[in-house]
Amino acid sequence: MARNCRFPVVLAMGANRQGLDSIQQLQGYLLHTLNGRTDTEGKAIFENIPTGEDVIAIARARHQDMMFAGQPLALSPRQGGHVASVQVFDVSDDKSQLSVKTHHVVMKAHPGSLEITEYMQLKNSCDFAITSSERDNQNRTIVLDIKLPQGFRNLKSLSYFEDQALVVSDDGFYDTMAVPPGEQHAAFSYTLDVPSATRDIVKTISLPTSEFVLFAELGAAKIRGLGQAAEQAMRSSGELMQYYSRNDLSPGDEIAFALTGLEAGSSGLAKWIIAGVVISALAVLVVLRLSPKDEANPQA
Repeated sequence: MARNCRFPVVLAMGANRQGLDSIQQLQGYLLHTLNGRTDTEGKAIFENIPTGEDVIAIARARHQDMMFAGQPLALSPRQGGHVASVQVFDVSDDKSQLSVKTHHVVMKAHPGSLEITEYMQLKNSCDFAITSSERDNQNRTIVLDIKLPQGFRNLKSLSYFEDQALVVSDDGFYDTMAVPPGEQHAAFSYTLDVPSATRDIVKTISLPTSEFVLFAELGAAKIRGLGQAAEQAMRSSGELMQYYSRNDLSPGDEIAFALTGLEAGSSGLAKWIIAGVVISALAVLVVLRLSPKDEANPQA
């Protein structure tokens, strides 16, 4: 870490299961946490930590609205100890560098509700982590302001987002942490009530988006309001999927459509609606919230 900067550091230790690679995934297998602070050399030393063949640790530091995280470290028993590094980065508040390459949404119809998962391929095209000069009434930075359909419930972050950094509002949520350079795969889920066989949905675009494509596998239900489907594809099961494409969307643009013929409140088999472009090789990976720079800015 940067010298002459004293950062609070947390070392989280957990059982290594199913390739855990993030703090969020580690929570269910958490064994122990240690708190410390870096010295003038940028080092924090933790002694007498538990080790084992299946024990891993993740070190992270926090400064204001930014999170700095290291890679998972295997704590196998050995002499000489273990070394984890956390890097610090320069930061800018120029949000014009943020955009979305592809946006992909998955909806699963249950009796009386829709379970929705959204995937956003975030892109920060500059060399700095992006924060924001925009703040809420509690002086928290508003970095990513994500609009959700009216009446959403049960919001959960799945990847990239840190739960403690999200602020939920009536029309969506906003993230208060800086966005690192490069591309980040963000995912979150929520539900919508379906009180009748027809459900109107409006999805407001939050960032400039290069490509939005809607795939639909609805059975007897239909999508209205998006025009003619662009094309059809057949799954191995023989079922047909249609997709609807939108390109070069601007913040504030709306994708509005209606689902008709839903089995609201019935006990029938759930149907799938797949919206968006499936991001290739999308995996729930730890996302370092800030990207490395050779020489860190002491004010970062």
